[in-house]
Amino acid sequence: MSSEPATTTPKVEGIAGYVTPYPYLDRLQEKMEERIEHRVPAAGRFCGFCYARLRNEDTRCPFCATPTSERATVGEIPQDVLRAYKLRQSTEARWVHTGAFTGMIIASLIFVWMVTWGPGLLGHPAFAFAELLLGGYFLAQFFGPLLFGQVGYRKGARKRDEAWARFLAERDGAAPTA
Repeated sequence: MSSEPATTTPKVEGIAGYVTPYPYLDRLQEKMEERIEHRVPAAGRFCGFCYARLRNEDTRCPFCATPTSERATVGEIPQDVLRAYKLRQSTEARWVHTGAFTGMIIASLIFVWMVTWGPGLLGHPAFAFAELLLGGYFLAQFFGPLLFGQVGYRKGARKRDEAWARFLAERDGAAPTA
């Protein structure tokens, strides 16, 4: 083991430390969430491989680069594909909400401690209430999106990628690669 200091820092890859084997899925996530929430029409012209919405003049998918001559376009996104994207969205949301509630619970416990056992000014109810409001907000933001959101993204993206691999195996008749 070397006793010299490190000269370079390791390169962080992927989002939240997770590198998806299907990079086009991350780029399509927001578009598919719009479709899941019925903010865009269900019918249209979609890529036959990744199911991205295509314009009439598109001859190649802008997300997965599949030519429309190689794989015909489809008129609607299959429900299994939408379920895969919904799986990532709901998993990540569950982790973020759990983290936010964790932050709120910690702030509430600090509030109770301050009111019950806080010495001097720390024990004043007004100061403790301010801590509950401001501390609750900041702790919820810290634990929710910043800490738990990273875990939620990784777990949700893995679940989405596994569902996508299963879908590809069923659709194309090959063994899943991821």
